[in-house]
Amino acid sequence: MALAVLMGTLMMAQERFSTIRGVVKDASGSVIPGVSVTLLNSETGRPTAVETNDTGIYIARNLEPGRYEIKFEKTGFARVDLKEVSLNLGRETTADAVLEIGATQQAVQVTEAAPLIDTGGVTISSNVTAEEFNLLPKARSFQSVVLLSPGVNSGQIEGGFQINGASGAENQFFVDGVSTNSLVDGRSRQNGAFEFLQEVQVKTGGIDAEYGGALGGVVSAITKSGGNQFHGEAHYFYGGSGISAGPVERLLLLNPYSNAGVNPTYQQDAKNPNNQHEVGGSLGGYILKDRLWFFSSYSPQFARRENTYLFSSGTERDTIENKVTSQQLFNKASWNAAKNVRVTASWLWTPTKNTGILPAYNGYGNAVISSKAANAPLKTQGWTQPQSNYSGQVDWTVSSTALLSFRGGRFWDNFRTWGIPTTASVTYQTSSVGIPDVPSNLQQAAGYLNTPRTQQTFYDITTRTYFQTDFSKFLSGFLGSHDIKIGAGVQKNVNSVDVSYPGGGYVWVYWGTPLNIPGGGTDGGKYGYYEVDNTGTRGGTGGRMVNMYIQDHWRLTPRLSLTLGLRTENEHVPSFNRAVRDDAFSFGFSQKLSPRLGLSWDVTGKGKMKVYASYGRYYDWVKYETSRGTFGGDFWTVKYRSLDTTDVFSLSGVNMPGRNIWPFGDYEDRRLASFDAVAKDLKPMSTDIYNAGIEYMLSNTLALRAGYVRNHLVRTIEDMGALVNGSETYIFANPGEGDAKKFATSTATPVFDTPKPQRDYDALELSINKRFSSRFFASANYVYSRLYGNYAGLGNSDEIRTPTTGTSSATTQQSGGSIARPGSTGSRAWDLDQYLFDAHGNFVTGRLATDRPHVFKAYGSYKFKWGTDVGGFFYGGSGTPMSTVVMQRQRIPLFVEGRGSMGRSPILTQTDLVVGHELKFGETKRLRFEFNAQNVFNQKTSRHTFSQLNRGNASGDPASALDLTNTNLFNGYDYAGMLKSIAATGKDPYDPRYGMADLFNPGFTGRVMVKFVF
Repeated sequence: MALAVLMGTLMMAQERFSTIRGVVKDASGSVIPGVSVTLLNSETGRPTAVETNDTGIYIARNLEPGRYEIKFEKTGFARVDLKEVSLNLGRETTADAVLEIGATQQAVQVTEAAPLIDTGGVTISSNVTAEEFNLLPKARSFQSVVLLSPGVNSGQIEGGFQINGASGAENQFFVDGVSTNSLVDGRSRQNGAFEFLQEVQVKTGGIDAEYGGALGGVVSAITKSGGNQFHGEAHYFYGGSGISAGPVERLLLLNPYSNAGVNPTYQQDAKNPNNQHEVGGSLGGYILKDRLWFFSSYSPQFARRENTYLFSSGTERDTIENKVTSQQLFNKASWNAAKNVRVTASWLWTPTKNTGILPAYNGYGNAVISSKAANAPLKTQGWTQPQSNYSGQVDWTVSSTALLSFRGGRFWDNFRTWGIPTTASVTYQTSSVGIPDVPSNLQQAAGYLNTPRTQQTFYDITTRTYFQTDFSKFLSGFLGSHDIKIGAGVQKNVNSVDVSYPGGGYVWVYWGTPLNIPGGGTDGGKYGYYEVDNTGTRGGTGGRMVNMYIQDHWRLTPRLSLTLGLRTENEHVPSFNRAVRDDAFSFGFSQKLSPRLGLSWDVTGKGKMKVYASYGRYYDWVKYETSRGTFGGDFWTVKYRSLDTTDVFSLSGVNMPGRNIWPFGDYEDRRLASFDAVAKDLKPMSTDIYNAGIEYMLSNTLALRAGYVRNHLVRTIEDMGALVNGSETYIFANPGEGDAKKFATSTATPVFDTPKPQRDYDALELSINKRFSSRFFASANYVYSRLYGNYAGLGNSDEIRTPTTGTSSATTQQSGGSIARPGSTGSRAWDLDQYLFDAHGNFVTGRLATDRPHVFKAYGSYKFKWGTDVGGFFYGGSGTPMSTVVMQRQRIPLFVEGRGSMGRSPILTQTDLVVGHELKFGETKRLRFEFNAQNVFNQKTSRHTFSQLNRGNASGDPASALDLTNTNLFNGYDYAGMLKSIAATGKDPYDPRYGMADLFNPGFTGRVMVKFVF
């Protein structure tokens, strides 16, 4: 009789592969050397052969994830066949076998599945295989399944995916081992359709030393490969307005900067035609059987949207069409160059082309305040975003227990615009209605403009190129067994950019309003004043980073395992003005020492229960928004002039009539380069992550886990500011440390100790997972957490610009901005002393803006006997804290009553559903029909409340802003009294939208699919 014992040992392999190892013994317990072990991929039919060494151990590394059959053969013993062994991305599975005396032709089949829990690893990860995500509701790219994992939340306030409390800019996304994050701000930048994906993994804790750059989580997408059989599919998707709900409500306030803006309303915009068609297919197979394989996939999507507008506040009707073509082309080749050498190369091409820009409605119904002529250029404006991802890898099996890998890749990403008018955009910030001597045709509401404000991007190219070498060796006999991996690599990053506004800048006109001078006083002209903002980014730069690591997975005893690792990096952050300085700053190997420690204990010795704990320090990779914004790439000057003419649409950066009313020079500089203001003891941003928990296997298909997570921010990097002659000047430092231990004040506040950044995420996670068996799989998890501190992170959820404000946070390499400020070390945090205090003299701290104490998720799918399957996903989470803010002169939001003073947004729930049916034709052909429903109950829940008490929001209304120049912040200040004083002058400073919902969860969207699989 033969017996095989499978134990899942969770261990990080490379981003693209899995590992399996084991020991082969005879019935007496003696090891058997020279056993032939053949692993056959059930989907592709590709075999991998290895052999046990003198100690009976075999190890097969860098295997494609999927299901395998394993055969153990040696002359004189009966063959053992293991069926349905699942290998997951980034995990190591152990398959031990016992061979009995007998003829090789005799075969003993073992069908016992690998356990759901491991007993030797500490990595916390969620793996979603193709078998599972094909049966779940989802969007069209791999990022849509990230939310399934415990500790993950997402949305516009979060700025993407928030993992274990870290902001959306602090994760790493990989496609075939290549980082596809934005080099500039850290967002995920490249999509991947599920048709060419084999598995998606989200790592959230206990991450090995092989990985760097993530303070939250690591998301890896692994692509499919060809094999010894030909497989493929052809598909068609349709989604659009015909099977989706209408848009969410829109909060509208006309004339938001003047006393006339008093009646905010909710507008329900009409559902305009909006259709997406996607057609494509994929094919995988062999060129030379058992030697050379290929896989190719192509899936273009065509989106057409048509909006009807009533321009000139409802008097001119017109239609603008938006056409978007997005393509995804994937090609992969795999080659067994020799018995012990394997080569893999892949290319993912994802270009997007957009023609026609749709302006946002900003009036009643589908009205737009500006004229039809002003918006006519939008019909031919557009942008393109070509992207390419290249990767290659060579694996050399040096011996039965050693592997040497060479891998490299490049992510090339560009964005450019066309068709933008060359004239400067001029926008009314206040209404001109009723102002004497203004011609009737120029008497318009706030928001009226000559042409929409649009930056012209001639190019914004980023490239991330890397080369890595890794060596793995399995050793046994010295205090247990060791799986050791060492590696070193280099990454070269480059950014070339030319972005600016036409006409030398955009113009904001303040009719009938004087400029409030910092420190007191006002100035203006006959009709008010205007400002010209000349802002953009220009130049090119590049930097490199070298990494080294060592990792040992040490099984000290059969029940006790240790994980010991150390990573270090040498990071050069470049400046955008090499004539001044080549590097803005750099971090040596000794400054980025990243230990990774873990312990795992098999409680019963039977592989049914484990207790684990881990610790790791993780360092950020500095985003190039730092190089652009602080070291010579960005420019932003604001010129203030008296408005003494009504010919406002002739104003521009090169035509500025009127007096200079800025008393501190010709202009206010909001982007002073800080080459000489870098703290001499600057340290990299880092976080410490602790995990501890217990896992218990109820059955071979059902497992429970209870775990504790703590993500503690050690330090960050920020620009700390002070006012000098009215302009903000900065020191680039670690707040609260070294040169930044004391804060230089811009008010009457005495110098004080700088509060250190605090962001602590503490969570209890409970989960239950059932793998696919008896026609269904399911998973559920509950997380009770607290996200507390004074700093949101690189992606700043404290700076929110919802659609009602008419503004957004500038975001690189995309058309339009973002709700939350994207990843940056130059946010408003620590910009001025005023930001750090509430109105009662206390430092601002509390529950952060994306804190959700209770989150419950459940997902799964059931397959009926007659070919129908139903899958679902449910999300339920607490609302997020809302805080009253008051804007001050420099457009910095002040948390006057601390954090959470307005309570929380409503509880957020959403249910997604997918229903499919398959018709089979023979053994390998089937036709699948599917309907995918996101937010099936059309719950358009409020996700944010308008929280600014005074008028202006981020676009600024100086007449309503607080001036705290002469305030000692430790003594507090009476903001309510200050606003009343402004009101006494005849100016109504209160924004009537305060307390109203202004951002909503998108409603129901449907998508149908027809797919032929062969």
